[in-house]
Amino acid sequence: MAVSIGTTIGETEYTTLRSGINTVMGTPAGSGDGSTGYNQTISAPSITVGTKVLATQWNSLRGDIRKASAHQTNSAVALTTVNTDTGITSTIHNEFETALATVTANRFSMATAQSTLTTAASANKTNWNAVQQHDVQLSWPTLNDFKAFWNAGGTIKVASSLAYTGGEAKTLDWKSMIDNSKHILINYTSAVADGGGASGTITNTGMYDLSTAGTEVQIFSAGGTTPYAENDYQVFIRYISNGIRIRVVFRDDDVGDQTGTGPAVDENVQGTLTSAIYYRRATGSNVAVLAPAVSNGASNTF
Repeated sequence: MAVSIGTTIGETEYTTLRSGINTVMGTPAGSGDGSTGYNQTISAPSITVGTKVLATQWNSLRGDIRKASAHQTNSAVALTTVNTDTGITSTIHNEFETALATVTANRFSMATAQSTLTTAASANKTNWNAVQQHDVQLSWPTLNDFKAFWNAGGTIKVASSLAYTGGEAKTLDWKSMIDNSKHILINYTSAVADGGGASGTITNTGMYDLSTAGTEVQIFSAGGTTPYAENDYQVFIRYISNGIRIRVVFRDDDVGDQTGTGPAVDENVQGTLTSAIYYRRATGSNVAVLAPAVSNGASNTF
């Protein structure tokens, strides 16, 4: 808590601030919206009760808070440098405390410039029918690595497209459905639109909303138009051990439509269908988390 002029500032105050920034930057803990920890090692050392806190230790604490701030906003918060071992004042302490409260409140934030966008998986399908699935798994070596990815603002994005020039009716309906669909961005507790078109329904479910039992949740759906209304584009996610499984489903349930005399015809979908999954993770000198390993799930048909 803030201290007033005349208060002795020592080990207790330092340790409280150090504990706070270690919660933000250190070993992951908690669950859901209460999750914390970027799985980084802070510079500020722990000290024992009764020990004098040196200027170098206060400045290490200052550096840790500024790293978290720069990671979140791309601009490190301005904090006074402690110049001597007796130079910590109530003003400086309260300055540190206010900055710590801000980075704690914004701990799931990540500045774009402090991150790297990577294509996890991109696959094509041509001349297809029935149900096609782009089934992709992203996993981390440990649970702490997995949590750190999300706690530090990591996201996963799903985007699909269909390249086609021609007049085949069913393919044109699929092209309209996919190209007009929203791209889906998944973070620690949300799924939201991030580019793409305006069509489709997103269920607002993020990584930490999933059951660790591995129950699959549909987070996106879009459908075709008559006479192809039975066709669907869907996205499902589920928790796997230290990771996430994403199933992008192109469900061509059309069984054919009569175009004149004779039996109904079930045309293949033409053109080039592309399903792409990306992830954005914290990188750089302030906060850097591990990239996931990427593999195909059991139902993948791409």
